[in-house]
Amino acid sequence: MNGLELHQRGLLSLIKGREAPPDDPYLRRVAGSPELAMVREIALWWRAFQLDVQCHFTARLLKRMGTFEGLVAAYFDGHATSPFVEELSLGFLRWLWVHDDPLIRMVSQFEYALLQARSGSPESFEILWDRNPDLVFLALENGGELPAADPASLYHLHVARDLPRLVACTRELVRR
Repeated sequence: MNGLELHQRGLLSLIKGREAPPDDPYLRRVAGSPELAMVREIALWWRAFQLDVQCHFTARLLKRMGTFEGLVAAYFDGHATSPFVEELSLGFLRWLWVHDDPLIRMVSQFEYALLQARSGSPESFEILWDRNPDLVFLALENGGELPAADPASLYHLHVARDLPRLVACTRELVRR
């Protein structure tokens, strides 16, 4: 690794909120500068803007839950992020598949599948929902109350490029 590459990697680490290498006086000076905070804020704002546009439903849900900005920052800090919005969005949505909240997992899985189908992917997806997805999307669009889980039903949401309107949903009654 040459000196320029080390400086670039060090600057990226600082922007991502990591510590500066202790043996580099330039990076230690940058670490304490107000300009670094501004660059980080701009980088996070740009990622959040891109995700808000590309991941419409997921972004709305996360904003309603008050977690959008924090999750964008956590993803940015912990992952290599692509400058291409499509790759950034797919990576962020995949990362949310292991989130503790089942609604965040379901919405992010749906949005990932929808982006893939819209891009022409031959892959088909099935997302299992514990509540009516139509009511979730309606609530996200209109600002209404999000529906609770429906223990009597399991919704199978299919997403594929060869489906009419890319999406089909069936409801299965669950016997308890």
